[in-house]
Amino acid sequence: MLSIVIPVFNEQENISPLLAELRSYTGAKTEFLFVDDGSTDDTAAAIESAAREDKRVKCIALSRNFGHQNALMAGLHYAKGDTIIIMDGDLQHPPELIPQMLAKIEEGFDIVQTKRISTEKIGFSKKVSANLFYRFLNSISDVRIEPNAADFRAFTRKVLDNILKFEERDLFLRGIFSWVGFSTATIEFTAPRRKYGHSKYSFGKMLLLGLRGVTSFSLKPLRIAFLVGCCVSLLAFGIGIYYFSVYFQGRTVPGWMSLMTAVLFLGGIQLLAIGLLGEYMAGVLTESKKRPLFLIKNTLNIE
Repeated sequence: MLSIVIPVFNEQENISPLLAELRSYTGAKTEFLFVDDGSTDDTAAAIESAAREDKRVKCIALSRNFGHQNALMAGLHYAKGDTIIIMDGDLQHPPELIPQMLAKIEEGFDIVQTKRISTEKIGFSKKVSANLFYRFLNSISDVRIEPNAADFRAFTRKVLDNILKFEERDLFLRGIFSWVGFSTATIEFTAPRRKYGHSKYSFGKMLLLGLRGVTSFSLKPLRIAFLVGCCVSLLAFGIGIYYFSVYFQGRTVPGWMSLMTAVLFLGGIQLLAIGLLGEYMAGVLTESKKRPLFLIKNTLNIE
């Protein structure tokens, strides 16, 4: 059996065309498991209409918007297939790749990830920012994240059973899939332009997701802050010796600019280190609360 898990948020126009494409590339033993992440439009109604006509269409409606990563995890908890595929519901993850992904699973790979090599009619600034984002992420993370990797992947039940062992509240599934290992194949694709609606991932959300990934899988930022602090302290100590020597030579320079520059510089470094420490402490606080990742309002066609 094949399970296709699709988190959606305000994607009412995409439900019907997405299902039409999925049916053309999958067999009878497939469940289409939608996770309605607190949509405020008619997404729930569109899924319900499809579920009445096709019992393979299933839905988990969350009580509110918990975020893309949490919605994905909700779907994974209810997926029944021997092979699982996760994908977005905006038709920018091409369903025609599914046969290739399943073929790789048949070859013996445990995970088949997809890599977006380009997106139709995407701006130059978006390409550059995405490239810089992954370069920065991999430079300070202990777990390598495939650049331009999409949350469109296939994997076996064995992988899913291990993913479900994670009890993290600040989820970063791309990092988790990299961390668990297993044999992995990569398929490249060109993402089509979105036909309906608009992207739910703003630059701010992408930045927060990246920060979550860094703090979840690496201690390098804290070590970098420590090294920077040591270097700045040595520099300040050297400057102090210099000014102490010129004081006795009567060559002191009047003015406050040098003093203010040093104070602001050191203050900025301290605030940066405190901010990084705060992010890690916030993660510890979130994990210690042990709040549920999601709350379910109702379900469709799920036993």
